Amino acid sequence: MMEGTVDMGDQDSTVGIRRSATVVLVTLIAAGCTHNPLLGKWSISQREKEMSASYLDELTANVKGSTGATEIDFHKHSIVITSPTSEHQESGVEYSIQELDGGAIDVRILQPRKGDTVKDIDVCHIDASGKRAQLESATEVVDLARIEK
Repeated sequence: MMEGTVDMGDQDSTVGIRRSATVVLVTLIAAGCTHNPLLGKWSISQREKEMSASYLDELTANVKGSTGATEIDFHKHSIVITSPTSEHQESGVEYSIQELDGGAIDVRILQPRKGDTVKDIDVCHIDASGKRAQLESATEVVDLARIEK
């Protein structure tokens, strides 16, 4: 060992591993790889509010009680809404996730609007257990229950 240097032994490898882990974590966050707890199948357990409006976004229009919709399957870039007689798919969907105090999470569902650059936004409030949620738009409030595989 050279004069004036200190043998760090295993500390060098530990520091290197920590730096590597930090770089990977920052890269994943920057790439938008946040876990989305809304993804997966949900059953519509109750409709609490349903009002008429001159314009409804695709998600809101297709989960109205009159459609008979019973399930919503949220995918990374699309949503599939199922009723006993039909299935509707909405593509081009994006999500914005916000963690709240107590473990609950709000997921904003950004939906493309045909012929416009503005996106429609509905919000889904997911409870801390991840098994119950409330989908809210300007004209509707729908209670959801996660369908376990």
